[in-house]
Amino acid sequence: MTSSTPLPQVRVLPRQTNAVPDARHFVADVLKDWGLLGVLDDAATVVTELVTNAVQHTQTPTVRVIVRRMPSDAVRVIVIDKHPDLWPALQSAGPLASGGRGLALVDAVTKSWGCTRLPWEKYVWADLEVAKDA
Repeated sequence: MTSSTPLPQVRVLPRQTNAVPDARHFVADVLKDWGLLGVLDDAATVVTELVTNAVQHTQTPTVRVIVRRMPSDAVRVIVIDKHPDLWPALQSAGPLASGGRGLALVDAVTKSWGCTRLPWEKYVWADLEVAKDA
């Protein structure tokens, strides 16, 4: 990390429905502070989907959101929960399905994404490409 790379920003949110808009506002504020307006919409999509998954499918009391500027011209959005055994997976949702499209959206707007499992938690990350001049 060079001296011009900003420090990662972290927000811990209660695992409640209002965590989704709170996370979206947090990520938007960080990206605005960093002058990365070009990735705002895609970052909002990513954090919305990842936090929604954590709120709906885990039973942990909090969700951590991290925004990190990567040295590889990317911004990484990370959502951490304490449910390491519940693994995210792309689904093939039918046209009448009421859900199951979130990770497909994440996959569509990011250059890469994945999940890392630790014994006590997991973190789902997604990298958004930033213009070289940003």
